[in-house]
Amino acid sequence: MDVRVSIHDQHQMELKLNYPLPGDRRRTLYELNLYFFAPYSLGVHPQTYSKQQFYTDLQSYIRIRTPSVPLNRLKGSETSPMAQLRGALERKAQQPSERPLSEFEEQIKLFCCIFKSAVRDYVAYIHNTVYTQDRDRLIGDYLATVQDITAGYRELQRIIQIPNIDQRTFEIYLFGDEYISLLVEDHTYHLLNALSTNDSGLSPENRKKLLALIDGEVNYRLRRRYASIPEELKDNETLVFRRSVLKKYVASILFLNKELKTEWLLLQQVFFGLAAAAAMLFATAAAFISQTVYGSLTFPVFVTLVVSYIFKDRIKDLLRYHLSRKMTRFLFDHKTRVRDVAGKIVGVCRESFGFVKDRKLPADVRELRNRDHITEIENGWVGENILLYRKRIRLHPERVRRIFSEYEVAGVNDIMRFNVQEFLRRMDDPKKELFVMDDEGYHRIKGARVYHLNMIVRMTFAGRGSHMRFRVVLNREGIKRIEHVKPR
Repeated sequence: MDVRVSIHDQHQMELKLNYPLPGDRRRTLYELNLYFFAPYSLGVHPQTYSKQQFYTDLQSYIRIRTPSVPLNRLKGSETSPMAQLRGALERKAQQPSERPLSEFEEQIKLFCCIFKSAVRDYVAYIHNTVYTQDRDRLIGDYLATVQDITAGYRELQRIIQIPNIDQRTFEIYLFGDEYISLLVEDHTYHLLNALSTNDSGLSPENRKKLLALIDGEVNYRLRRRYASIPEELKDNETLVFRRSVLKKYVASILFLNKELKTEWLLLQQVFFGLAAAAAMLFATAAAFISQTVYGSLTFPVFVTLVVSYIFKDRIKDLLRYHLSRKMTRFLFDHKTRVRDVAGKIVGVCRESFGFVKDRKLPADVRELRNRDHITEIENGWVGENILLYRKRIRLHPERVRRIFSEYEVAGVNDIMRFNVQEFLRRMDDPKKELFVMDDEGYHRIKGARVYHLNMIVRMTFAGRGSHMRFRVVLNREGIKRIEHVKPR
């Protein structure tokens, strides 16, 4: 169980957790505690930041980890992804009346996802290769393999482009064709850029071949009249839009459906009823005692009834607030049933959010938070509010693996995106004026005003726990960077 934290955009950070699927267990339990340490100056506290706001700022997706297939094994064998795709297309051609949302479409999406993952990993491997001869050989293999795979996919068009296949079915195939072309172009550009900027010694010959590959894909999409063509003097709105839509469409095969329910609605109403009963008991007792002492229909009784009604209302609200906080410590806010595409439950996820006091922190979390003197000043002297998000997810590994029975499914990815805009409202101007001395006396220089949102990720799986600390550096414009703070 590992976690990666990165910047998704100016106002969102992304946490990506991987839950492994051990083969020797019917059920697996993963627990995540996410602590945010927000300085008091940001004004994020229980009165200004509610549960509803937190869940509005948090987006969560659970998806199957893309099956891992090396780039050079996507085509060739009888069990390769290309062979699986060919078989699905041939069965579709034999049974054209079958619904489009079937094995055919699933295999198109799955092949594109596997290809994307394989190309990304291969490009990263080339980038990290130091020895020039090895890198040149890998670039040659990359060019040959990618061209072979794209040609193989495009040869499949003859199977599906027949008179008895409806236009919608053929368009699904074309979606995959356009997406694969965009993937090749995008990752080849990334490879060129990475090798050109880190002085890796990219030879002019290889540079020319990589550029020719990109040019070939752009011209191919132009001939096919796909709308995803880059134009230098335009804003390329259509290209960006189509890339985003195709990416979401293809990746949808990996995402698991979620059915959200309130975890403790019935119990909540029972406790709220007890709070109302306690408040009513006070009001009734006050009325009974006042009538016993002053008699009925007297002015003191009238005053007592009014005052008791006021206190009854306040007592009910205070008890509801107190009980809600106490319940949050032991119960969860939401229960989510995780289902596969067939609607079968493959897991259950529970989550909760609240504020905690520093003295309630586990000792290991407090120790990891207070690592240096400047942090100690920020924590103890200036002060901070501590937000805690808890998640507990239970999965059935065997059920998850059966979703893609032809491939090995190694794990499930839990992707969370957190929007920090509510933390930026009270921040100062990000630009500050400073002074430094020079030969003529002094002059002005620029300074950057930033805030630190510290975050500790505490994970537990199979009885083993791990901790990671991150520092999210913010200013009023958004996220500047995220630093992994390693223990000393």
